[in-house]
Amino acid sequence: MIYAFLRDTGHNAADYYDAAALGFLQAVQRYLTQPWLRRYAFPTVAWRAMGRGVATEHRTEERRWNAERRYLDSMRVRPSNLYSGLEDQLLFHDLMAGASEEQHRLALLRFRGCSLAEAAQAQGMGVKRARRLLKELRSDYQTLRLE
Repeated sequence: MIYAFLRDTGHNAADYYDAAALGFLQAVQRYLTQPWLRRYAFPTVAWRAMGRGVATEHRTEERRWNAERRYLDSMRVRPSNLYSGLEDQLLFHDLMAGASEEQHRLALLRFRGCSLAEAAQAQGMGVKRARRLLKELRSDYQTLRLE
C-alpha cells in the first residue's frame, strides 16, 4: 500500500518511503484505537495519513534547505578590502574573548558546519537555549562593530 501511494502521488520512494511508512503506522494505530474511524475503509484512512506524513517531511526539508541556503548566502559576503577583513578578524577575536565557554563551543561547532540542532545536541542542551546563546553572541558582535 505504501509503494502504491508513493507511485500514485508521484513521490520518489527513496526520498519519502520513511515518511509514508510512519503515516501508515499512525493510521493503523488510530484505526484500531478510534472506533469512529471504522466507518471509513482503512485504505482511505491510511492514504490520508501517508499524505500528511509526506507533506510534513516535504515542509521540513524545504525549511532545512531554505535555512542552509540563507546561511550559505550570508557566508558568501566577502570583505571589500584587506583592512576590512583584518578588522573583522580582530572583532571576532574580541568577541570570542568575551564569550562564555558555552557560546564559544557552540560558535565553533556552527563554524565547522554543524546545524543548530546538532551543535545543541553535542553540547547537551536544547535548541532553544543554543539559539538564545548564539543570539546573545550576535548581539555582542553587533555592539562591537558599532564601537
